[in-house]
Amino acid sequence: MTIGLLSTIAGVFYGGTVSILALTATFASRGTLRREARSTLAVLVSGRAVASRQAGARDVSRNG
Repeated sequence: MTIGLLSTIAGVFYGGTVSILALTATFASRGTLRREARSTLAVLVSGRAVASRQAGARDVSRNG
């Protein structure tokens, strides 16, 4: 295998992982799943900080 093929495979795997996490962080119905996906994205995508929530902030996506 050439280095180009291995780089392409790694790039596709990384891009797919980031895409799935971004979709999960956006459209997951459970807040905890969205937060976990966002924190994982923050680790994988360097240079982007995830805004932390304040302790008293209410999650508006929840029912109730």
